[in-house]
Amino acid sequence: MSSDSFNSTLSNGEVNPPINILLVEDVAEDVELILLSLDNADLKFTYDVAETVTIYEEKLQHNTYDAVLADYRLPGFNGLEALAILQQSGQKIPFILVTGSLGEEAAVECIKAGITDYLLKDRLFRLPNILKRSLEEFALRRQQQQATLERQKAETALRESEQRFRALIENAIDIILIVSSEGNLTYLSPSVKRILGYDPVSLMGQGFWDLIHPDDQEAVKLVFDRIKGKANQSTAISEFRVQTDDNRWIILEAIAKNLENDPTVAGFVINCHDITERHYTAQQLRYDAYHDKLTGLANRSALLEQLKQAITRNQRRREDHFALLFLDLDRFKVINDSLGHLMGDELLKNTAQRLEHCHREGDLLARFGGDEFVFLLRDIQQPQEAIIVAQRIHEVLKAPFTLNNREIFISASIGITISTDRYDHPEQILRDADAAMYRAKAKGKACHEIFAPTMHLSALKELHLESDLRQAIQRKELVVYYQPIFRLDTQQIIGAEALVRWHPPGKSLIPPNDFIPIAEETGLIIDIDRWVLQCACQQLHQWQKEFKDLAPHFISVNLSPKQFSDPYLTNTITEIISATELPKEYLKLEITETVFLKNSNTVLEILSQLQQLNIQICLDDFGTGYSSLSYLHRFPLNSLKIDRSFVSHLGQTTKNDAIVRIVGSLANELELELIAEGIEESYQIEALNHLGYQWGQGYYFSPPIDDQAFSLLLKKNRIYTPNK
Repeated sequence: MSSDSFNSTLSNGEVNPPINILLVEDVAEDVELILLSLDNADLKFTYDVAETVTIYEEKLQHNTYDAVLADYRLPGFNGLEALAILQQSGQKIPFILVTGSLGEEAAVECIKAGITDYLLKDRLFRLPNILKRSLEEFALRRQQQQATLERQKAETALRESEQRFRALIENAIDIILIVSSEGNLTYLSPSVKRILGYDPVSLMGQGFWDLIHPDDQEAVKLVFDRIKGKANQSTAISEFRVQTDDNRWIILEAIAKNLENDPTVAGFVINCHDITERHYTAQQLRYDAYHDKLTGLANRSALLEQLKQAITRNQRRREDHFALLFLDLDRFKVINDSLGHLMGDELLKNTAQRLEHCHREGDLLARFGGDEFVFLLRDIQQPQEAIIVAQRIHEVLKAPFTLNNREIFISASIGITISTDRYDHPEQILRDADAAMYRAKAKGKACHEIFAPTMHLSALKELHLESDLRQAIQRKELVVYYQPIFRLDTQQIIGAEALVRWHPPGKSLIPPNDFIPIAEETGLIIDIDRWVLQCACQQLHQWQKEFKDLAPHFISVNLSPKQFSDPYLTNTITEIISATELPKEYLKLEITETVFLKNSNTVLEILSQLQQLNIQICLDDFGTGYSSLSYLHRFPLNSLKIDRSFVSHLGQTTKNDAIVRIVGSLANELELELIAEGIEESYQIEALNHLGYQWGQGYYFSPPIDDQAFSLLLKKNRIYTPNK
């Protein structure tokens, strides 16, 4: 079959050279179907067809192709043999099997042999994407190889440059000095004036060491000691700094020879060479070999070298994990094309400056090329650390860039890969990070995606759970449940605690213990807490209007310790209360002892502000910390909630009962309200009543319920029993 050409144009208007494909297929109808699937995808390509092994070998010998698409079963040979022929030809291109059927064993054998991918003929609609991905992977591999060659060339150029400099300098003796055994200058060549600026006569008799930088004197003296007492012996003095007449420091290297026994010299002859320019040029060459000229960041060569070292460390010590973040700026091409390349370069430089504030000390930030940047995070303990860096990147890019008095907004899509034993080469992890980046870009702007977190299954579950939680917040899947708080003496509702629950559509409730720790760790708890506060205040206000005196007398809302890092917390709470029209005295904020562990002065100030507004403060889980009594003395509190662990063990040990009794007595003496949580048995109510506890909550009365069930409970004015 003769070669033909199908043409298409890329979506951005640019025309690429056609993909040259070799089809190894003996069924004409299958050839037509393959061509049709590629043509339907608007691929621009040319093709040749080889029906037999002879034609196949001739085609490879006389032509160059971009990819081979081959059937597995062919006249006189099969797909594996076709792959071997391609490998022997020297053409390093994708080899994709397109076959009617392929058993599991044959598929495994083909993959081990090195095929790029395979596809069943009844799935030809996937062929264009597989072909594109395969070509992109091979292109990336060639880029890595080219980067390695470029780095090697740069290093070779660096070595050759240093050698040339050394040859030039060593053949031109710039300064000749004679130094006595005591270290005094007895002769200076006229070139001292030209190079150092001193009049040679003015330095006669002065100490040679006085000209040398204090930090270099000891090293130079040690070199001289090698040839002291050794007539006609020479030694080299490596780089040392000498002060000029105008107080500059230049860098010299020298050859010293012991001629103390020569009466015409009676000292050491030193031939000095000014290598200042060479030193800084070599320093610049070393810098340029591993740094991007535009941004000053590490370049691709530096990244590949550091990534190779990280992989090696991980292979030697599996606990030495690392992560790679592949970042691509969203819509940069539009900005670059519309505002010009100079403006685009300026944006890249400004972006690089912001990104430098995102990684930790010891990590690497590199410009990979174009608008792509890569973070190499070393010594990570859990994948969550990479997520935190990605979130930090999104955050620093939120603010607009100002270029030529114009505000420009830009975001980034980030692909993340975590070290694993399947990575042997940098291009593998870069490929996966690049693929993850494209998946993130498909989700929308300013997104990140993890390719394969592999620390352990629980870490993977947490990462997915965090991603789901973020989406759940956006999709409004979180709901607020309310657990009634009862008077223990009358068992009537006195208040309610607002508790957040996660109810994905079509699934059961996700326990708060599964997602609240992740929300705390990622900072999502801040937005969740404020949303719960707003819902709870609105709901209590609604109950007050509907049920009047039967409505709860207060609503308790948990406040995360992270909230206290916000200097505007009091204002935020005040605004929510004002917007929901709830009187401040009906709000009770529950905090735990962990809030006092950091910045206790700030916490004290915020709590004092809240209490001055008549907002009540309740110390939750009392008795589980280490400094509860000092907190009671120092911080403004209205009530204590004793932890459920003490309530559940009432009547079981005298020590536990004593603690519950002492807490009750202490609270009564301090005029603090007492709430017992976790009540599940009637005898616990009797015991707590006897010990002076006023209020309680727990499954004996009611589990946390939604607002409608709580409203029904208020209407019936009795204990909520869902099974009745």
